Amino acid sequence: MIVVDSPTGAQSVSREQRRADRLMTEAIESQVQPLFRVNSALGWLRLLILLLPSLACLWMYWQEPRLLVALPWLLMATALYSLVLISTHDISHGTLLDQGDLEQAVGCALSWPVGWPYLTYRNLHMLHHRMNGMDLRDPERREPTSQEAARVHPLRQWHFRHPFWGSAVLMGGAQLIGSMFWFGWKLRNDHSRLLGGMRIDAIGIVLVQVLMFAVAIGLGGLLKLLLMLFVVERIVGAVMQVRGMIEHHGLWQPNSTYELTQLYTSRNIDAGPIVNFLMGGLPHHSLHHAYPSIPYHNLPEASRIASTILKEHGKPPLPMVSSYAAGTALLF
Repeated sequence: MIVVDSPTGAQSVSREQRRADRLMTEAIESQVQPLFRVNSALGWLRLLILLLPSLACLWMYWQEPRLLVALPWLLMATALYSLVLISTHDISHGTLLDQGDLEQAVGCALSWPVGWPYLTYRNLHMLHHRMNGMDLRDPERREPTSQEAARVHPLRQWHFRHPFWGSAVLMGGAQLIGSMFWFGWKLRNDHSRLLGGMRIDAIGIVLVQVLMFAVAIGLGGLLKLLLMLFVVERIVGAVMQVRGMIEHHGLWQPNSTYELTQLYTSRNIDAGPIVNFLMGGLPHHSLHHAYPSIPYHNLPEASRIASTILKEHGKPPLPMVSSYAAGTALLF
């Protein structure tokens, strides 16, 4: 998939249409404004519902001396932990717990044991919201421009044509972690907290990993720790890669207003309340991108409001697929 070489598509919109679109998006924001309030109790409940079973499975993994018998516990723990790590997306916006610095500390505590540079991600994700569909420096843009695709190595061109196999299967979590530090350095002048966040992440990750290895070696569990980190990198990395690609694949382009750009460069998944709970509202990604202060439990209602107003103004429906399986099929 090739994106536009320069984000100029919105310039062809007339001044009258741009003004009408601005008034329309202001009407959407006015109606979703009451949905901005965070329910911190619900946020803590969601976090604990995801985290405690994951830790219980991890405990069983470490208690079982037979590695083959312990492996299913590790796989279950990792699958659950992928949902826990997704909750750090809500935390990065302050929409899960509404606890200020404490909430950000929770994000670090959940991320550093698996090597995820949370603070770097948080700062880059703010830039992604600002740049998505409008600035080619967007750190979460996945598709290349035609110029970028033409000048890279054939192996990289293969990766562009097959993002699922290249990113989710082959590179997984290692690519995500490496890209955070790469874009953090590249865009360090675009966010005042990027360098500081990278330093804290690097120190925090190293200290936590050293502690984990010291404990594992002391208990004779080095092999189990190495296996755990490998499985986490593979499974959590694949989940995070696929989720991110589904949400934006093939949609990166500008629109007449910032809000419409975010609404139409983000893909929704037609999922029920359970999936929305587990995925932290990400199935309603269009509304999250346009109004990131809306907590996950209010995003379905916000989607209904926006879809109604867009239809009344003759706008096309928001991008949507019927399931995460259907979204994954777009990547092949």
